[in-house]
Amino acid sequence: MSSIKIGANNQSQDSAYFIAIYGGSFDPPHLAHLEILKILTNNPFCLQTILLPNYQNPLKSKSLFSPNERLKMCEILAQISGDKTTISDYEIRQNRPTHTITSIRSLQKQISSFLDSNQLDSSPQAKLCFVLGSDSFETLHLWKDSQSLCELVEFIVVKRESNTITHPQNLTPKVRASINLSHFNAISSSKVRELLHKGEINKALKMLPAEIFPFIHAHFQL
Repeated sequence: MSSIKIGANNQSQDSAYFIAIYGGSFDPPHLAHLEILKILTNNPFCLQTILLPNYQNPLKSKSLFSPNERLKMCEILAQISGDKTTISDYEIRQNRPTHTITSIRSLQKQISSFLDSNQLDSSPQAKLCFVLGSDSFETLHLWKDSQSLCELVEFIVVKRESNTITHPQNLTPKVRASINLSHFNAISSSKVRELLHKGEINKALKMLPAEIFPFIHAHFQL
């Protein structure tokens, strides 16, 4: 079973608690995404996970599903992953590609409100952690204001194939933890999209949570 592996040498010294921000295209959300959310939910130090679907990744081509379709599927994903998972439509509402650094700065107000309402604002303060795949982490230096982002958040890196994490060039990000998803190597959004394009719907559905099957069927008018 997958779990979060805390890097002792990289763990924050002033707080073991964290709030995870899990951003991505989720085009569409699949079983590996759900597994990550469950892992975060089951971690006693994770106070909340905020699912953050983007309008359009500035570094990727146009998505298969529309922003609103992906938002609706992510809402379903959040519902089935547990009470500690919420969703932010911030990037979708911008109606344009939004850089992560901009979203993090905006979400800080929402997160402060969450801490206050749950009386979690006392020291030690929870850290913000951004969840991303090892491939995205490796190219973090290409992101807008990447050094500023590294100063705002720590990172939880999802590994698929390698046991090592390649750090981005000329940056000093702090890795709070890693998640090993090697047994989910065959599942990816790109693979699901490929199968859907080929009309191999049943194969694609095996990679998705059952709760979003009706949505897929409606989209493709099956």
